[in-house]
Amino acid sequence: MTVTNIFKNITMKKLRQLILLLFLLPFLTSAQISQSAIQSMIDSVSLPNLTTHIETLQAAGGNWSRVNFTPGNDSAVAYIKRSFDAMPHLDSVALDTFFIPSATPPLNTQPLANVVATITGTKDASKMYVIGAHLDCSASRMGSSVWNAQWKTLHAPGADDNATGVAALLEAARILSDTSFGFHSDYTLKFVAFGAEEQGPAYSDHHFGSRHFASAVKAGNAILLGVVNLDMVGYNDAYLYQSIIANEASVSLWRSFLAANDTFNIGLGLNHAEYAVDPGASWSDHASFWENGFPAICLIEYAPPWVNGTFYKANPYYHTSSDTFETVNMELVKRITQATVAMTATMNSTVTGISAEKISSQQPTAFVLSNYPNPFNPSTRIRFEIPASGFVTLKVFDVLGKEIATLMSGQKSPGTYEMNFDGSALASGIYYSRLQTENSVLTKRMVLLK
Repeated sequence: MTVTNIFKNITMKKLRQLILLLFLLPFLTSAQISQSAIQSMIDSVSLPNLTTHIETLQAAGGNWSRVNFTPGNDSAVAYIKRSFDAMPHLDSVALDTFFIPSATPPLNTQPLANVVATITGTKDASKMYVIGAHLDCSASRMGSSVWNAQWKTLHAPGADDNATGVAALLEAARILSDTSFGFHSDYTLKFVAFGAEEQGPAYSDHHFGSRHFASAVKAGNAILLGVVNLDMVGYNDAYLYQSIIANEASVSLWRSFLAANDTFNIGLGLNHAEYAVDPGASWSDHASFWENGFPAICLIEYAPPWVNGTFYKANPYYHTSSDTFETVNMELVKRITQATVAMTATMNSTVTGISAEKISSQQPTAFVLSNYPNPFNPSTRIRFEIPASGFVTLKVFDVLGKEIATLMSGQKSPGTYEMNFDGSALASGIYYSRLQTENSVLTKRMVLLK
């Protein structure tokens, strides 16, 4: 049929509809999803799935080790690939092999692997986000004499470091690739289990898998919008607390994670703005992306995990034979997975008509009250949003209703505000923050643990 005959068979009405469709096509390809749909994704994070991944990885192939150049490492790679392969809506799953040139021969010619799963973007596939976690582990804190002599056979279960991060990665991939939620990513998503993050006796340096991946992305001139690196996110028996490591180029990612945690009431305690930017914290895979000029944040139970903090007791188990499943706070792992899913979904789609990239800077459209961390000791940041101008009071009460403090009382414009509440002089217990305007009242439960 000729072009002339085609147009003879098209009425003017149909022609106008066709022209309109062609005009709207670039806008129609942008993925949209409601907050309720994202909430369903968050709620579907499975504690049994996370548990299975961690327990399987800590004894990968029956070896109780994932140290590089050991059978357990090979078994972990195979398990992660099988897990990705079982997700029907991923567009591809591949092994990305690399070598460690500094390794003792013949190990320098033995390939290691990243496991890479992909969801292709529906709006602009040339732009991508990466969620990553390292699949290998170490027992270097058993002492140099033991580690150097026995690394091939030494038990190194790595349940926290880093089976927790890989478990969160696999569960996030399962949910974000499940089309039944109605989520279709605007941009390409890469889920990467990085090999050879740890340093070992048989070679020098570290971060080989992530450096290999980041260098390839840069060489291919791909547009990498951001990286979320999940590294040992599960040891904290007292608090649902997590540190976020960022550099100056990655602050927007840090803010997006905070916003996702607050917007969906996930309940993680997260580090304050003044502690987030730490360009010297280069001891995990996010550093490979910083080296190549890409924005990346690292989620980790504490930064650094070998020291004590207000909401964290230094982890005595990681990089030892005692880093087993029994030491992991699974509720913490679950919530980190939920926050990662929420952040990724909002950054890669349009949420109820509002660009997710503006989620942390838009003028508030709702009345919101939250605090982090919670539980806290001795202080917490109380964050609230008001959508309209008015007289605002923010107060704290004890469990009997006695007023403890007035943090704010006055006229305020629409916006987002943060106030510090210091409980140094108070006893451990339950307290309530109350936000009140002329038309609304919100109350949130806070727990002070000393």
